[in-house]
Order: sequence, then structure tokens, then C-alpha cells
Amino acid sequence: MQLTQCKYASALLLALLFAFCINPTIKAQNNSEVGAWIGTGTYFGDLNPDFNLTKTLPAIGGLYRYTINDYMAAKGGLAATILRHDDASSKNPYQQARNLSFRTVLIEVSGQIELHFQKFIAGSKRHATSPYVTAGLALMYFNPRTKYNDEWYNLQEVGTEGQNNSDFTGRKPYRHIQPTIPLGIGVKHWLSNGWVFFAEAAYRTTFTDYLDDVSSTYVDSYLLGDGTVATALADRSGEVGDLIGDEGQQRGNSVQNDGYLLLNVGITYTIFNKRCPQAK
Repeated sequence: MQLTQCKYASALLLALLFAFCINPTIKAQNNSEVGAWIGTGTYFGDLNPDFNLTKTLPAIGGLYRYTINDYMAAKGGLAATILRHDDASSKNPYQQARNLSFRTVLIEVSGQIELHFQKFIAGSKRHATSPYVTAGLALMYFNPRTKYNDEWYNLQEVGTEGQNNSDFTGRKPYRHIQPTIPLGIGVKHWLSNGWVFFAEAAYRTTFTDYLDDVSSTYVDSYLLGDGTVATALADRSGEVGDLIGDEGQQRGNSVQNDGYLLLNVGITYTIFNKRCPQAK
């Protein structure tokens, strides 16, 4: 479902981009801006399938924006947040029994295109505000961890779903660096001089189901090493009740990849401003 939505969104963005690029009446501003933002990051996935917002944590970022014309801008960004969740917070009986949890620092580098719904010109009172849509490509770094017996463990190294025995399970360790597709909406407003305020909400569709280290099914404890930390972290149901992690039993939902939402407000400052003459 997510991949299909991304295809439609990407096609729409490309169509709009093409329309703006071939329109000779659009004026070019050629503004360069640098800025920063603060906001929040929220994880959605196997441990948070109901889009609960209670585990939202702070996020920060910076960006460079280049205004191509009055209706379009390109930007590069750097963002950092912490994503976390746990089954103990769920009202779902199965999740409560599963009793898994994770926490990860997430760092993202992105390149995006902004398309304004109306003309936006920094320095113009008449065209000082515009909503916009934004989309692009990004790379994220993540490393899910969990706490067990007062120690933190890197779950990718542990291989809780048998990734360290790929010859038997067919599951290879997931990569810490993965691509994502940001897609969101925002609004920008020129304040004064070179200052521009913006607010934005953008969901990141990922290509991995392991942001939370939970994806598929439980494996035989023999493949993890009986009595090891891997066995304990793969099935933590025994800490709150009966063990449920029989081999082949569902551990996560591999059909749907994980994702995350960044909400932010920020400000940019124009470091170069040159309006080109209108095309004839």
C-alpha cells in the first residue's frame, strides 16, 4: 500500500514539476536560504500499528533552500530525532503478551522539491505566504536498541529473527543505512528582510521493516543459541506471562514497512537574493 501511494505521489510531483519547468511566464527568484528547525519525530510500525502519538520525541534539523522561481524551490536537509516504542504501551492483548521494545537515534539526509500552491516572493507583502507540498528522496541511519538486565543491546548485532544464521533462516542482517521517501505539506511566510518562517509535516515511507527490529516470525531458539541474550531478546513474553514465541509464530507484520513522521517549525535567512527578468 505504501509503495503504491509513493508511486502515485511521485508521478503527481513529476507532472507538476514538468508543468512549472516548461512555463515561460514564471519569474525566477534565485534565492539561496539557510535555516534551522525544531520539531518532533514519531515512529509507526509493528510496535505502533495504531499510529499512537504518545511516544513522540524531539527532533532538530537544518536546511539549505534554493528558490527556483515563485512557485518552486529545491532544498537539502539534515535531520535528527529519536524513535521509540514498546508493546507495554499498547491496549492490544497480543502486543502486551509479546512485550517487545526498541529505541533508536535516527539521522536523515534528504533532497526535496517544494511546490507552492500560490505565488511566493520573499520581500513582497502581496505574495508573502503560501502553502506548499514537498517530496523527494532521503537516506536514513538507524540502529534499534533495547534494554535488558540494565544493559543496552544493539538488536541488529543480536539477530533476533535469525539473521546471524542466514544459511538456515534465509534472513540476512538488515542495513543501518536505508532510503526513504519524504512526502508532506507545509506553509511558509516571509517575516521581514531576509527572514522566512515555515511549518511542515512530512511522513517518511521507508523500504525496511526493521526500524523496530520486528518484522517476521519467531525462529527456533536453537538457531539463536539456547540460553543466550539473543534468545532472551527474541522472545520477551516470558517476562510478563507465558512464552508465546514458538517457531513460525508471528512476531511482526512483514507486509507493511515501518515509517516515521517529522513535524517541525523553523526559520531561514536569505543569503543571496537576485530576481531574474521575466521571460518574454
